[in-house]
Amino acid sequence: MATLGGLMEWLGAAKAPARREKSDFRLRALPREDILLYVKEIDNAGVERVADGQETLANVGMAGGVLATSVLVIALLLPGTYSLLVSHRIEEMKQNREQLVNTLRSMRTERARLESPAQVEQWAATEYVAPVATAVLYAAPNRETVAKLGQGGH
Repeated sequence: MATLGGLMEWLGAAKAPARREKSDFRLRALPREDILLYVKEIDNAGVERVADGQETLANVGMAGGVLATSVLVIALLLPGTYSLLVSHRIEEMKQNREQLVNTLRSMRTERARLESPAQVEQWAATEYVAPVATAVLYAAPNRETVAKLGQGGH
């Protein structure tokens, strides 16, 4: 078996398989099929696990260490994250304030344009209609107003 030919023969590759008829349904011969391996099934149903206190303690210690480390990392990252969120919110509020100031300026400009004397005269010429004299009702002043007028207006 030291030669390549011996190895090929041992693997069964040296011989070409013989041609078989189409009606032959038998399996071909396997090399070394006369060697049998007996596999014994092992039943572990009756075996009990021996509790190891040190292993349990090591597992609990490892879980506690991982938990403590993760809490520490989160505690270290939390202030930076919070300051980042707050600075983002501040910038958003600054942009919102600028937008509101611009809106206020444009509204003040519009109000000043509408309240200008030229605009009021134009509105009065087109929209204002003087009431008929019979349609005007004059309300009598209340007693306190009359009393104040009699005191010299103070």
